[in-house]
Order: sequence, then structure tokens, then C-alpha cells
Amino acid sequence: MKKALAITLAAVMVAGSLAGCGGGGKSETTAQTTAAAATEAATTAAKTEAAASGETEAAAAETEKEWYGNDDGTPVHIRLWAGVQPEYGYQQMMDNFNAEFKDKGIEAEYVMYKNDTSGNLQLETYLSSGGEVDVFVGYGGRSNLQKRIDAGLLLDITDYLTESNFDPVEALGATAMSGYWFGENNDRVYGLPTQATNKAWMFVNVDMFEEAGLEIPYDGWTYDEFLDVAGKLTHGEGLDKVYGMQWTFNYGFDNWEAIMRAPLYPYMTYKDDEATEIAFDDPIWREALEFTKKSIDLGYAIPYEDEISEQMTVQSMYLEGKTAMAACISQLRLVLDDETYPHDFKTALVPGPVPSEEWMDGVHNLHETYASAGDLLSIAANTPYPDACWKLVEWYVKGGSMPLIVYGGRTPAYQHIDCDEVVDMMLELKGDNLIDVQSLRNYLTLDKSKVLPQVSGSHAGSEISTMFKEEVQAYLQGQQDIDTTIDNMVTRGNDLIQKDIAAKQ
Repeated sequence: MKKALAITLAAVMVAGSLAGCGGGGKSETTAQTTAAAATEAATTAAKTEAAASGETEAAAAETEKEWYGNDDGTPVHIRLWAGVQPEYGYQQMMDNFNAEFKDKGIEAEYVMYKNDTSGNLQLETYLSSGGEVDVFVGYGGRSNLQKRIDAGLLLDITDYLTESNFDPVEALGATAMSGYWFGENNDRVYGLPTQATNKAWMFVNVDMFEEAGLEIPYDGWTYDEFLDVAGKLTHGEGLDKVYGMQWTFNYGFDNWEAIMRAPLYPYMTYKDDEATEIAFDDPIWREALEFTKKSIDLGYAIPYEDEISEQMTVQSMYLEGKTAMAACISQLRLVLDDETYPHDFKTALVPGPVPSEEWMDGVHNLHETYASAGDLLSIAANTPYPDACWKLVEWYVKGGSMPLIVYGGRTPAYQHIDCDEVVDMMLELKGDNLIDVQSLRNYLTLDKSKVLPQVSGSHAGSEISTMFKEEVQAYLQGQQDIDTTIDNMVTRGNDLIQKDIAAKQ
């Protein structure tokens, strides 16, 4: 029977893949018909094999667990913690889950914690003591996850994955999962990445583009093309000035950095997988820095020092119509929230620029080799309700998190998300006045199979990041020239790597 069920599940996966993010029309209808036929055939095969082994559908159904509550018929209560305001999709997601699982004995509650030093300390304190956290979304990537594994705070969910026929590589992608295998044999799982973000994409104000007679760069653009557009979008003086571009240095330095380094992915900081030598002497880094400074010197982009000193944000600049473009795709939720941040223009999501025509190759112009997976969903090691928690995790990953996209702009890592459903829900909720639908589809349907795995080695990562930011700031503020900047980054970076290597020996 297990083999028969596996056949059926495999067919369902194929059907989901075929009927997922498509362009519609005849090809979509054909895909859905093919998927339905495959599912029907596989189901028939499953029933036949079950009958041959002496099992019936009724007997199989009896072995499937449908009640996760207490023995006295009351539901269990579990808590999901995450670092996002409930109105950005989490409360709606909990309402949906509770409606679906109320007859199965599970009720879930959402608790928000602050994703900062004090908030993470509170989370870990509760994880240690037990009773307050059952499932949670963690941030900070593998390093934070490893720390919590070492402290015995997380449940090993590998067996649950196996029993549920849930293949995380098939569901989330090999690259997304590449950093989240643990144990002596690198085959244990303690958390699943649920969000996929491509920070090398950015926002553009569709209304301003149309008023200037400019086309939306859906398929990407070069540095020169970007500067030409940014110049045409820049106008006014003093307090009335509208900039073409906001690099969001103050709001998220990593957003600017993602666009600049995307062509080099995955060898952006280190030259190879051993991570024993810095990569900042690559000509692309020089070109990227010079391009950024040129956008500022020409008056098209907000100066670095102004962004920092005046604490400029996406809310205070882009959503106020004071800049036509912004590098901050990770804050899509702000664009969708016209109640908290009133604005009456439409935003399109487009790839950040690439150095030259050489990179307009159908892959790098869309930054399809570059992406990151985060929002790690884990179960507390000491939860009294591990089975119920696993059902929440599985449901969340496989599409339950849809409200997080529509309300909060958090794109899922799950590869079989139904883009048509996402678009329909968003249009129903917000209409088409806030987001450009074509660009949203483009972003959601980026080919994740082309994403390259990150460099496996790492030395002095946080120290190099701090150093890099210091040197970039000095260059963009005119305190040193480009040659000095590159030399400093290479010398300082290699020194930090060697010191880290020596300290580990």
C-alpha cells in the first residue's frame, strides 16, 4: 500500500507542477488536462495494487490520522511565533488554518516577536523553558539555526518528512535547501526555508514612467540604460526635487549590494569555495562602484550621506513620490499597504541593472542565478504536541502561507505555488492600482532551478561585511578614490580571512 500511495503522491506533485505558475491559454489547459489524466491513471494503479495486497480504501483511510487533539475530544492549542506584524498575512493565515483543522483537534495562535537582539533572546528563553512556543519562524540563516540546534532547542523533523512523503528538495529546490542539512551524514532537517527573495530586483513607479514616456524594463537593463532613465525621471530642486533613484543605503544596504554583486554570484565575496581569498578585485566590483557613484554625482540618486543623516526610508521617499525608483524588494509589503502608507500610484517589480549588454543573456539580466531562502520554519524541541505542529508546518509550506504573499509581499520558497491564485487574491483585495500584474508574475515565476548554490566556505564573514560597508561609504562620500577603495578592500579582506583561518587552527 505504501508503494501505491507513493504513486498517487507522485502524480499529485506532477499535477501541481503542471498547473502552477503558467501563462494561461492552450498550454495551461493542456497541462491541466495532462496533469488530471496522470493523476487519474496513478490513482487507478494505486487502487489496483492496494486491492492486490488485500487492502481496501476504507482500511487505508482508517490508518490515516485525522484527530490530533486530546483524548477527551478537546483540541490542542499551539502557538506560532514570527517577527512580522499580524496584519501582514499571519493573522489571516491562522484564521484559515483554524477553520480547516478545527474538526481535527488543532487550534493555532499567532504571536509576534521582534526580530532583534532582545526579541531573539526572548524567543530562545521561551524555547528553553517550554510552554510558550511550539512552532516559530527564525531569521539569520544557517548560523542562527545551528546555534539553536546545538542548544537542543529544535525538533528534528526528518522522520516527519519521510512519513509524509515530503521531499524538501523537490518542494523547495536543492539550492534553497543546500544550507539547511545537518547531522554527521548531512541528512537531518531542523527547519524549512519558507520564503524566497531576490534582492537584486527593485521597485519602479509606473505612473512616473508613463508620464515620462518610458517603457517598464520588464526584461532588465544595462547600467547605461538605467542612468538614461534615471536622468529623465529626475526633476525639481531643493525640497521639491524628485530623484530618479533611491539606493536605500539607510533602509537596507544589502539591497544595493545585492544588485551590484548579482552578476558575480556566487563568487561575490570570495574567489572560490574554499573562501581563502577575497574577490573584490574583480573588475565587476570596480564597475559597480563607479556606476553607483556616477548616479549620485549626476544628481539622479540620493547621496549616501543624505540617506543616512536624514534617516530616509522607503516610506518617507519612494511611497511619498519623492523618488521614482527604489532598491528594496524585500519591503514589498509596504507597497501593498496603502492604508498605513497612503499612495495612489502603481509599482512594478523589475530586475536591477547589469553592467553591459554582455550580461543581457536571458539569465543574468533577470538575476536568475541569484536568490536567497529564509524565514526558517522550525518546531520547538519540547512542544507537547509535535504531531499537530508538523501538520501546521506542512500546511504552511505547501500553500497555507498564501496570505503572507497577498498581504505581506513575502514570496514563498515552495516551487508549486499557484501564481494565478496569488494574482487573483491580490486583485480581489487591492485591485490593480497598487501593483503591476505582469511584473508580479515575472517575479513569482523566476526559474529557481538556475539559482547557484552559495560558496560553501566562509571566513570572517561578518567582519568582511563591516569592512566592505566602511570602504563603500568612504568612496561614495568622496573621501577616497576608486583605486584606494579597491586596494583597501582587497588588503583588509585578505587579512581578515587569514586571521580567521589562523584562529581556527
